[in-house]
Amino acid sequence: MKKSVLTLLAASLLLGGCAQTIDSVNSHLPETPSVNFGSNDLNNTASDLTTKMLSSPAVSSITAGGNHPIVIVDNIQNNASGHVDTKSLTNTIKSKISRSGKFNLVDKSRVDAVRKQMNFSENDRFVNQGTAIQFAKMTGAQYMLYGHVSNTSKSEDGKNVPFYKMTMRLMDTNSGSIEWADSGLAPKSESDSQGW
Repeated sequence: MKKSVLTLLAASLLLGGCAQTIDSVNSHLPETPSVNFGSNDLNNTASDLTTKMLSSPAVSSITAGGNHPIVIVDNIQNNASGHVDTKSLTNTIKSKISRSGKFNLVDKSRVDAVRKQMNFSENDRFVNQGTAIQFAKMTGAQYMLYGHVSNTSKSEDGKNVPFYKMTMRLMDTNSGSIEWADSGLAPKSESDSQGW
């Protein structure tokens, strides 16, 4: 009886350490992807990247003196194989920015009105930077935060271990310059990795 209880405790401790979140490309990657992968892994990556952006020197400069510039957060795009809940990722980013008090977010009704005016659906991608800048300016935004999720991998013991890579960029809509950019990783589950 004692052996089976000890075995159960050891197994639960091992399993508890499997769900590891990666918040930076430079972080130590787990040896294998988490079997218990959920949307939380990518949402945590989105949240961590947003925190990095908000605490970056670029944003400190942009928001100096109590300035609250207007930012539009474009829908995160899924460039990865398989389904990714990009709406949840985008909402995570918007919520974090809103709570920070550093930026004013463009109102959704204004975004919808401009999309309709430009004949864009919510899932349409901007073909080029010029179109993205035009769209952002029409909403009154001084900055646009956008990003995507793609596939990547790391070689572990001669095997490619798959991950999601999330990249985000903050663009000045007047100059078109990228004020901040970063990326982070999240493990893919075995089911997400099939066919990848």
